[in-house]
Amino acid sequence: MRNILVIVLAFAGLLSCAKPDGFVIKGQIKGKESGEVFLMKYADGKWIAEDTSKIEKGKFELQGKTDLPELRLISMGPQTMVAQFFAENGSISVSAYADSLDKTEVKGSKSNDEFSILTKELKNISKETQGLQQRYSAAMQSGNEDGMKKAQIDYEAMMGNQKVYAKNFIREHPKSPVSPLVVLMQFAQEITAHEIDTLVAFLHPSIQSSVYVVELKKMADKMRTTDVGITAPDFTLNTPEGTPFTLSSLRGKIVLIDFWASWCKPCRQENPNVVAVYNKYKDKGFDILGVSLDREKGAWVKAIADDQLTWHQVSDLKFWQCEVAVKYGISSIPAALLLDRDGKIIAKNLRGEELAKKLAQLLP
Repeated sequence: MRNILVIVLAFAGLLSCAKPDGFVIKGQIKGKESGEVFLMKYADGKWIAEDTSKIEKGKFELQGKTDLPELRLISMGPQTMVAQFFAENGSISVSAYADSLDKTEVKGSKSNDEFSILTKELKNISKETQGLQQRYSAAMQSGNEDGMKKAQIDYEAMMGNQKVYAKNFIREHPKSPVSPLVVLMQFAQEITAHEIDTLVAFLHPSIQSSVYVVELKKMADKMRTTDVGITAPDFTLNTPEGTPFTLSSLRGKIVLIDFWASWCKPCRQENPNVVAVYNKYKDKGFDILGVSLDREKGAWVKAIADDQLTWHQVSDLKFWQCEVAVKYGISSIPAALLLDRDGKIIAKNLRGEELAKKLAQLLP
């Protein structure tokens, strides 16, 4: 009998040391006594509910499973996110607030500790960049060109600091599942397919199956179709008047394909720079094709008029599912490609002074 007991206890010990099959989140939302919460995961290009739970006296419990640590969101509805964190299998506790995402505390996930360090620093930098954007807008409204240039220079420097911090994080955390997400967050529009290949090779083998590494590889494959030196894939979309317009109809000109939207604040702030170069070079063989990621025609048309965008404009009004944006691998805006007279891509994401300098070389 004693031997049987020893065997049973030993087996129980093995079970207690086994890798958890999924994770359990026990949480509390201060300021919310009842209702419902949703555990959201990203899959197949959209956020879906992995689990739901009733809130009882401010408390809830959610369950999920992940092979590698992944980002999860907890929301009380489409517009009310109360937590964002990296989940990994095991026990996780979440202390959230109904009125503030910033005060949320998550325990039980080492990956989330790394994610929290990253997001805290990026939020600090983001606050400073918002201040610079406000400076730029104020200078633009008052017609202060020197103030606009100074704010633009400071803004670009701050964005550079943000990217330096992100790159250092990746170098210091090659085994962290957070690192490939950092690339998607910070460098989606400023990295080449070759740079993605190099980065993925740098990351530790233990995270190569991460959904974010898989997404990076897909992104690199799409980028190869729009790399510098490649002929830009042709497409046809409708103008605001409903007339089909085809990219290849602009062959023979230097063309900027400008991905933007009326709801995109950085796009709207960049528009005066684009207007300036268009007015300067339009009679020298330069043209622009704006591709909007809007979903409401009224807002799109109003933004075109308000920002005085007098060049070609097209959209299918499908938001991020815009067929051209998907084909070109666009995951953030503003984004732009500069084409030569034969339709080949010669530069990507040139803005402000960089775009003006390039056009001065091409169209003296």
